[in-house]
Amino acid sequence: MFEKVEKSKNIASELEMNYWLNDNLFSLNWWVVFILNFLFLILFIILIDRQRILLVSLVFTSSFILVSSVDEIGNYFGLWSYRTQFLAFFEAVNAVDFLTVPVIITLIYQFFTSWKSFIISSLIGSALIGFIFVPIFVYFEFYKLNHWNYFYSFLTLFIIGLIVKVFSDFIHSKSISQS
Repeated sequence: MFEKVEKSKNIASELEMNYWLNDNLFSLNWWVVFILNFLFLILFIILIDRQRILLVSLVFTSSFILVSSVDEIGNYFGLWSYRTQFLAFFEAVNAVDFLTVPVIITLIYQFFTSWKSFIISSLIGSALIGFIFVPIFVYFEFYKLNHWNYFYSFLTLFIIGLIVKVFSDFIHSKSISQS
């Protein structure tokens, strides 16, 4: 059975690589993904709080890992699929928003430090992404929702933001208490 699974994976990987090389790489949608994520990375570099660079970097890294993990799990279970792939061989950067969402979560964390302001801004940010930007990306065929909807996207993004805040605040409080 394992050999069949491995053979199927190899066939799927070859098909995916051919699709990426022939239909995705350097297409208009590919360039949109590249430019969008590049611009958000530049925005992050410009706006990062240099006084709290370690904490903000922790928030960004944990956001990236969590968002990438959720994307990987959802893609694996067929909840959504990515028609436009930035790099076919590196799943963590195949989401249209592989840097944009972690940057947004990080900037919300950086600028809204109290729980109340963080929750309000996270709700607004998650709603904008889930109910405006996800439908736009679906419409322009960057990705396809299979067993997923916009509300689930909103809810998932909001929960990811909360998890990142709890984790980062915990680490930050531990580092302060040890100083």
